[in-house]
Amino acid sequence: MQLPDKVTKEQLDIIHATEGYIRVASVPGSGKTFVLTYRMAYLITELYIDSASIVALTFTNKAAAEMKQRLKKIVGDNCNSFTGTFHGFCNHILKEEIHRMSFPKTFTILDKKAEIDMIREVAEELGISMKDNTARQLMEFVDASKQMLGYVELMMGSGKTALKEKLATATDTNERVFYHYLKRQCDNYALDFEDIINFALYILSHYEDARRTWQERCQYLLCDEYQDVNYKQNELLKILSGLYGNLFVVGDDDQNIYTWRGSDPSFMIGFDEDFEDVQDYALTENFRSTPQVVKAAGSLIKANQNRIDKVMISNRADGGKPVYNCPRTEREEAEWIADVILQDRERNLPYRDHAVLVRAASQTRSLEEAFIKKKVPYKILSGAKFYESEEIRTVLAYLRLVYNLRDMDLTYTISRPRRGFGKKSVEQLKQYAGKHGISLFEALGQCIESGENKKESVITYYQNVKELHETYQQYSCTDIANRCLDMGLRVSLEQDIDQTRLDNVSELVSMIHALEEQNQEILPLEDLLSHFALFTAQDDDTKHDVVRVMTIHTAKGLEFDTVFVPGLVDGQFPSYRLRNEDELEEERRLLYVAMTRAKNMLYLSSYENKDTGYSAKQSVFLGDMDATQLECINGSRIVSSGAGEQMLPKVMFAEGDRVVHKVFGEGTVVAVDCPAQTYDIQFDKLRGTRRIMFRAELEGID
Repeated sequence: MQLPDKVTKEQLDIIHATEGYIRVASVPGSGKTFVLTYRMAYLITELYIDSASIVALTFTNKAAAEMKQRLKKIVGDNCNSFTGTFHGFCNHILKEEIHRMSFPKTFTILDKKAEIDMIREVAEELGISMKDNTARQLMEFVDASKQMLGYVELMMGSGKTALKEKLATATDTNERVFYHYLKRQCDNYALDFEDIINFALYILSHYEDARRTWQERCQYLLCDEYQDVNYKQNELLKILSGLYGNLFVVGDDDQNIYTWRGSDPSFMIGFDEDFEDVQDYALTENFRSTPQVVKAAGSLIKANQNRIDKVMISNRADGGKPVYNCPRTEREEAEWIADVILQDRERNLPYRDHAVLVRAASQTRSLEEAFIKKKVPYKILSGAKFYESEEIRTVLAYLRLVYNLRDMDLTYTISRPRRGFGKKSVEQLKQYAGKHGISLFEALGQCIESGENKKESVITYYQNVKELHETYQQYSCTDIANRCLDMGLRVSLEQDIDQTRLDNVSELVSMIHALEEQNQEILPLEDLLSHFALFTAQDDDTKHDVVRVMTIHTAKGLEFDTVFVPGLVDGQFPSYRLRNEDELEEERRLLYVAMTRAKNMLYLSSYENKDTGYSAKQSVFLGDMDATQLECINGSRIVSSGAGEQMLPKVMFAEGDRVVHKVFGEGTVVAVDCPAQTYDIQFDKLRGTRRIMFRAELEGID
């Protein structure tokens, strides 16, 4: 294996470290993907390890695809290692092992939109008002209930009796929806995102032969972005590496920004507590950003206390200092950003080399207005929304129906386009299927055969789906998609006045074709469906010459020539919702991630007044930075913050504490609201609680 001349000693040492539990603490732009790829190539080409026993896990399909392509260039086409996401690998496990749960290997994966739709249908069947309980709130309860693995047994063949008991005895609204949702999943052999890892963990934990099989396939296990793993993903790594003891993790705890979805930087920081004889390495050179960007970002993140202390140095030549500007209003801030981009464009820097990274999607309004006004082409990247559009969901539902004839996909597609088969007809079909103990597709076939349903459009739909289901393995996925579109969808879209819907469907077919070409062999329909079901917003990209506007979470892992981070005002960034020091540190990491996306130029900005007229205070994070590393323009200046202590309200009392108010007398603190900086206090001599500000003169009672 020929290593590139640019490889550093740090990287080379890590590539050659193959045995045991290895933790690599990296910095942004330090070549993690390069090291991971060449480490796998070294195992295969120099140590002659069977590639089928190497597994590399990451968090996005895009990152996995990049690693696959790089590895193929080094070792050639005969590489059977698995490189993919945690969900992708668990899906791989389930394709072989899910029969243990009384599920077929043709199970369906629900994306978030399909999960919400199923929950909404369950609620409607139970007569639950959607005014009092939104589908999203119910989904949050369902997802929260799946954080523990106990429910998995209810979905197994042997546990369905217990599920029936739960269905009969549940009285709480949320619980009723949860258990009926589980039943609906079982009826349709459908798993949601939570189930993918939970089912795999359950199988590996309860079936020794399955555990041994998959441990054998993970003789060398690698994990990228380890700082983002959650408890279950970490447990999966423990189990899979348990036989051979070869686990290689690389990550940057300073870039952990997903605690809201369960990721925990403590797994990275405390790796040596979970595993024995850990070997530590570091990647300290940043090949992406200029020294000026690196120094500014480094001065910010040093304000965090709970982190692995690491060095970051730039491997780039000097560039311009990051710029800070503080216009009067949000509108002026947005127009300034547009003006800078237009000036860059005059110097032949493409629009697509510019990214505006925002703390929250709600910040984009003023940016859009400024870009439209000044004719700056832009795209707001929201990734998964493309797959949430009705026309794309319809095509994917047709593809799933062709693959496994599931009830949920039939009810979704039979009325798209309209065939005179509405809700009433669907309910009658469900009753018929339930009475005869058959699927909806079988019931539809029997109704057509008996003459009960004579609608030509419905008969044609049934015949087309049946024929394609029986023969789909003869066709490419692109051909299958086109045949689905020929079932009336294409004609319906062509008649629609919204050209965007037809363009979206054309884009989907092009994406399917591109995936088949990338695969360089026949792409099974089930793999295509898994790819789309496991899609994340970070897998989205645009090659058009437009400015990209996105949240910082979406930008994770990306890089741009020029980056703008607007809205650096207290209450917005950091968010006013902060409750403790851990959350403040995560907000600081979020800004660190945004700053380290910049290769050459970084622009930071705040404003003096919101467009609504309220005054704004400069973000405490600006004061955390070394002001000498920033170029302040237009009279702007940085106010030192003292590492952000004043951002967090001083909470003097906790729930249950006894206090004395100078007017209301003695009372008990019953609730503390840090974002609002208030206590709810039940005073002994008053009826009901009183909401009292933190700044009130209260005294504690021992």
